[in-house]
Amino acid sequence: MRRCDIRGSRGVAALMALALLSVLSGTAGAADDTTVRFQGRVLWIAGETLIVGTEDSQSINVDLTHVSQDEYQRLERNDSVVVTGTIPTEGNRVVATSIEPLEP
Repeated sequence: MRRCDIRGSRGVAALMALALLSVLSGTAGAADDTTVRFQGRVLWIAGETLIVGTEDSQSINVDLTHVSQDEYQRLERNDSVVVTGTIPTEGNRVVATSIEPLEP
């Protein structure tokens, strides 16, 4: 498992590059998903989907199906968060394993 820390515009570029890499490596299994960690602000949340905006105005789709509801049920628009998760082989979202609110 590869691990990286995603912050700022370089981090988002790295996240997109990792997503592309995941798409291109179609033979990779679930155990080979790339682990990512990034900071952003809640744009919206509905059901088990969270959209996080980054400092450089990128939007990242976050799948919350593997996160305890306790970690995200009190989140509101514009809350700062740190998302930890994996980019699945499809590369179209981050599957979160942890959502941590940041203090203002």
